[in-house]
Amino acid sequence: MSSKLATVLLSVALMAAPTLTPPASASAAPGALTSYRMVDLGTFGGDSSYANAMNDRGDVIGRAQDTSGVYQGFLWQRGRMINLGAFNPIDVNDRGEVVGARDDGSGAYIWHRGIFRPLGGRYIRPVAINDRSQVLGYAAAGPVLWTDGRTQLLPLNDVSDVNDRGHVSGGISLPPDGFHATLWHGGRTTDLGAGPFNRSNTYGLNDSGWVIGWQFSADQSPRGILWRHGRTLDIGTLGGSFTEPRAINNRGEILAISATTDQHARPALWRRGVMHDLSLAGVSTEGSVVDLDDRGGIAATIRPVWGIARAVVYRPR
Repeated sequence: MSSKLATVLLSVALMAAPTLTPPASASAAPGALTSYRMVDLGTFGGDSSYANAMNDRGDVIGRAQDTSGVYQGFLWQRGRMINLGAFNPIDVNDRGEVVGARDDGSGAYIWHRGIFRPLGGRYIRPVAINDRSQVLGYAAAGPVLWTDGRTQLLPLNDVSDVNDRGHVSGGISLPPDGFHATLWHGGRTTDLGAGPFNRSNTYGLNDSGWVIGWQFSADQSPRGILWRHGRTLDIGTLGGSFTEPRAINNRGEILAISATTDQHARPALWRRGVMHDLSLAGVSTEGSVVDLDDRGGIAATIRPVWGIARAVVYRPR
C-alpha cells in the first residue's frame, strides 16, 4: 500500500471516530447514540476490499485484493483476515460457516475451517445461512431452503433471509400487478401487506421474526417498514422522503440509509422509535453500510479516495 494511501486512510479513521461530547439533554435522551471507532479490515496486499455481511459475533465476510489486484474471498474473525480464495462469500453464521459461490462457476458451497462443502448444482445462488446451517437461496426451480442435505422448494417468488427458527422473509407476486412482502414458516405463508400501491418486499428479519422491508409512501417514495406482531410500522426518515433498511439485529435495531431534509442519503440507525443520523456519530457518508451485529457493531465499505474501497467495522465506543 502506498504511503499516500496509508496517510489518507489514517486521516479517514481519525475523522470517522471522533470523541463526541453531546449536550446534557442529548446524553440523557433514551437510546442516544455514542460515537464509533472505525477498524480498517485491510486487504491481501492490494488497495481495495469490501464487506458483504456480518454475523452476530462481529465476524465479517467480503472480498479483498491481493498484490496482483485479484479479488479473494475473506472471513475477518477476531482481528484476522482469513483468505478463502477464489470464492464470493454471501453470508456467515455465528458458527463461522460461510456460504457463497466459487469464481469458477462450479456452484455454491459452505466453507468452514478450511473445508468447502458443495450444496450441489451449478445454478444454485445462495442468499443466507442461519446457525442451524440451513441455507436459503435459489435453484433452477425457484427459491429453496436446504436443511441437512434436503432441498425444500418454497412457495415464494423472492427470498431475502432465514432466521435461526427457520422463518424465511421474502415476497410473492400477486397478479396482475401486485407484489407483497411475505413471511414463510413451517409450510405457512403470511402476506405482510403492501400499502396503497400494492407493492412491497423484504430485506431481512431477526430471530424474533421481526421483518424489515419497504413499501411506497403516498407520494410513491420507498419507505422503510418494520413488520412485527402483526403490525406494520413505517420507521420514518431523517427528514427526507425515503429510507432503505439494510439489516436488523436481535435487539430490534435497524441499520438503514435514509434521506435528510435536503434529500442527501445518510447512514442511519433506528432504535426505540427514533431514527439517528450515524454520520453525526462518526460513520462515513463516503461508502455504504452493510450489516449490523447484536452488539451494535456495523460492517461497511468506505471510499477514502477515488477508485479505492475498504471494508471496515464501526464499533460503538
